[in-house]
Amino acid sequence: HYYFFHNGGMLPVMVLVLIGAAIGKDPITVWIFRSKPFLVLGRISYLQYLMQHVLQGWIKRTFGWEDNATAKLLFIPALLVFSYCCQRWVEKPYTEYQRWRQEKGVKGCDDRYIARLESMGSKASSVLRMG
Repeated sequence: HYYFFHNGGMLPVMVLVLIGAAIGKDPITVWIFRSKPFLVLGRISYLQYLMQHVLQGWIKRTFGWEDNATAKLLFIPALLVFSYCCQRWVEKPYTEYQRWRQEKGVKGCDDRYIARLESMGSKASSVLRMG
């Protein structure tokens, strides 16, 4: 079984599932990928990527890692909860604040700093404005 999954035996099935979801023709796939758990996982996926080393480092320092099977077992659920909390109470409010600030035309310290660099003729301001 290992060689089948490890060497890409499931790849044709996964390609069909992803194509069906992308074009919206496979109702089961569409239903699965639009379900609440998958939407939440999609929303917190970047925070999982960012926070995995932070959380693992804290667990290593606090509880140990090498000889602690419980810490290894609980790492993924803890990462999911930690990422969800960061998204819910840090990223989402900050994003809403940034959107509100942009709609109202409120200048923040970052806008003032970039304007100051532009007034000085710095090439760094063009780099900061990219993206």
